[in-house]
Amino acid sequence: MLAIEVLMNGGKRFLHAALRLMGAMINFVAVSLLVFFVTLYLTDSFMFTDISTSCVTCKKPGFELASPFHDVNGDGKITVDEWRVVISPTTTNPKVEPELNPTEQQRVALERVNYYRDFVGLKDVTLNEAINKAAQAHAKYNVAHTQSGHDESPDKEGFTGIWPWDRIKFFGYDNFTYATEVASMRWASHDYLLQIDPKWAVDGWVDTVYHRLPIISPRVFEAGFGAAKVEKRLAYVMDFANPGFSEVKRVVHYPVDRQSDVPFEFKGDEIPDPLPGKKYPVGYPITVTFNGYGSIKIIGYEVRDSNGVSIPCYRLLPYSDRFIRDSLALIPKAPLERGTAYEVKIEALADDDPIHLDWSFTTSISARD
Repeated sequence: MLAIEVLMNGGKRFLHAALRLMGAMINFVAVSLLVFFVTLYLTDSFMFTDISTSCVTCKKPGFELASPFHDVNGDGKITVDEWRVVISPTTTNPKVEPELNPTEQQRVALERVNYYRDFVGLKDVTLNEAINKAAQAHAKYNVAHTQSGHDESPDKEGFTGIWPWDRIKFFGYDNFTYATEVASMRWASHDYLLQIDPKWAVDGWVDTVYHRLPIISPRVFEAGFGAAKVEKRLAYVMDFANPGFSEVKRVVHYPVDRQSDVPFEFKGDEIPDPLPGKKYPVGYPITVTFNGYGSIKIIGYEVRDSNGVSIPCYRLLPYSDRFIRDSLALIPKAPLERGTAYEVKIEALADDDPIHLDWSFTTSISARD
C-alpha cells in the first residue's frame, strides 16, 4: 500500500510539472508571436497589414442598405429599384479636410469654370453677389425638397422665384439680357463623402451634354455659385447671366484641339437624358456651339480614330430639342479607346457663312474619379 501511495504522489508531482511546463511553452509561444508581429509592423507595416487582414477571424467589411431616393414615390414604401447596397469599412471614417466656407466655394467654382473657358478661348466670367445669393437659395431649395431641377413652386418653403431669371431678379440683379443655370444633386452613404466640392461639380457638368453648354457659352459674363447639404443629399447650383453686353458670332467646340487626357466615356449621368432609350455607357460627348448665328445647317461630320476608322455617333442637331439650342452634339455610340487620338471634322453653314472645323484630341488612359 505504501508503495502505491508513493507511486500516486510521484504521478501527481509529474503531472503538475508537466502542466507547468506546458503553460510555460504556451506563454513562450504567445510572447514570441507578439514580438514577431510587433517587429514586423515596425519594420514592414504593409506586410503586417496583408497578414493581419487575411486572418479568418478578422472583422469583415459591413454592408449597409442606403436609399438614394428616400421614398421618392411618397407612398411610405421603398421599392427594390430605390435601394442600393453600399459596402462600407467597419473602421472609423477617414480624416476629412475642413469644409470650404461659402466664399471659398464660390471662388473654387469660378476658377474651375474659367479653367474650361480659358481652354476654349473665352473671356473669364466674374462673380456677382446677387447671382451668388440666387444660386445659394436655389441650392437650399433643391436639397430641402429632394430635387435637382431648375424650377420652384410658390407654395413650397424657400421659394425665391419660379425660374433662374426670376430668382436673380429677386435678389436685385435686374438688368440682364440672358440668364441660364446648371444644377445637380449628389447622394452618398456616408457623411464624409458629402464634402462640398465645387471642382467636382463643375467637372461633372462639363462631362455631360446639356450642362456643359452654359459653362463654355460666349453669351455669359457673370456667374454665381451655391451649395447646400442636408443629411445624405448635397445640391449644387451655378447661375450665369449677361448684363447687357452685345453678342458676337463665335464658334466654340469641346474638347479643344490637341487636348489630352479627355474622358473616354459618358455614363449618361444627366437629366434630361440626351439619349433617351439608348444604352450607356457611350463615348465622350463632342459639342460645337454656333453662338450668335440665327440659321445653322450641318452639312457633314466625321469622327475618326488614329487608324482613320470612322466612329459611329449619335447626333443632336442645333434646335433639334429645346435644350441643345444653337449647338451640335456628337456622341460616339460606344466608349472611346483609352489613350487614343481622335480627329473631328465638321462642315456647316451658319447664316450662310461656311464653317470648316478640323481638330483632334486624345483620350485619357484611366477613368476620371
